[in-house]
Amino acid sequence: MKYEFFIGLRYLSSRRKQKFASIIGLISVLGVIIGVMALNVVLSVMGGFEEELREKILGVSSHVVILSYDGPMKDYSKVEDKASEFPGVIGASPFIYGQGMMASEHNVAGSVVRGIDPGTAGSVTNIEQALGRGLLGGKEEEKDRVPDEQLSRMGKEVLGKLEKETASGKPPILLGRELANTLGVVEGDQVSLVSPFGKMGPFGATAKVKKFEVAGIFDYGMIEYDSSISYVDLKDAMDFFDMTGEASGVEVKVKNIYEARGIGNELASILGFPYYTRNWEEVNKSLFKALRLERIAIAIFLGLIILVAALDIVSALTMVVMEKGRDIAILRAMGATRNGILKIFIIDGMIIGIVGTLLGSLSGYGICYMLKTSETIRKLIPFDNNVYPISEFPVKIEPFYFFTVAFFSILICFIATLYPSIQASRKDPVEALRYE
Repeated sequence: MKYEFFIGLRYLSSRRKQKFASIIGLISVLGVIIGVMALNVVLSVMGGFEEELREKILGVSSHVVILSYDGPMKDYSKVEDKASEFPGVIGASPFIYGQGMMASEHNVAGSVVRGIDPGTAGSVTNIEQALGRGLLGGKEEEKDRVPDEQLSRMGKEVLGKLEKETASGKPPILLGRELANTLGVVEGDQVSLVSPFGKMGPFGATAKVKKFEVAGIFDYGMIEYDSSISYVDLKDAMDFFDMTGEASGVEVKVKNIYEARGIGNELASILGFPYYTRNWEEVNKSLFKALRLERIAIAIFLGLIILVAALDIVSALTMVVMEKGRDIAILRAMGATRNGILKIFIIDGMIIGIVGTLLGSLSGYGICYMLKTSETIRKLIPFDNNVYPISEFPVKIEPFYFFTVAFFSILICFIATLYPSIQASRKDPVEALRYE
């Protein structure tokens, strides 16, 4: 063991004369622990929230959408085939997008009507899982326990009802849970879909009204979608919106969501004009940008805790330097160099920083692990699905953020040791011993 490290450890030990300095050192360690722990926990929760929100949004919307500048696509089948054959694409499905007013015997509500192909819609969105959750009704805890594969199998049967004739002979429709609650309908009831763009009459355009039978109810877990979206078969949507043989576009799902932009650009290049693509990052750019900015802002504010702890390190080392003036002079007289004295006090500060960072990282990981795995703790922090797009505390443990926080914490602590260490190394041994 080099003498610098040995002496540095001795200076951190508590003695009567240096008791106050040791207390400040202990407070510094505690400050680093709290700062690192809080920063890791908040970054993990923010990362989990962003991932949970992204999964829910991409469960409703596809990764890439192929559209046409000319409006509705007449050759959507060819576009779908070309997209399906492209490397990195795992699913493609045509869709029709329209808006209307949904009316029942009890209430009226606006709705986004999406015409889908039941055979391929499950390959680009999580509609099958949403329908599976819809079958479970209000059993929120049970929904979380059922595996996604089982939910998909349950929902696939419901999705297939869009292609079958209903008992009433009316075309089938799938409603979101909140939309169904607003209308006061359940499976088997009938609703009227009203479009303002009807046929022209002697007094102008008349509204188009068509009755549908509720074939199923889906639950995406986000009130924004469950209260406004309804699904019908692609052919029924063509008939209702007067788009015979046409589709609004083609939805595409890719293996790696972060390659969606590149794949979309290549697809647009292959298909040529008038086709163009939009990816999930472009559509939700403002939302995810706001989440990242929020994460950065929180990280900066919580990083101030570590900075305060670093200032405590400066105070503790400064007091040690003042109290150890005679020891420094003796060490210099015995042959210790200025660099040796410098290393002694840098080691003191780095021990505080490393111990605090290590304990803070471990405690932060422990809290994140408990939040992620302990059902008891999750129940203590309930989330209202009507307010938040999540049902439980989201946590994503990312090693990159833990290592980054640890690196900057140690770096801040190192910088904090420089001033008192340099002052100690500049002490003149003659002046220090003159009045001893």
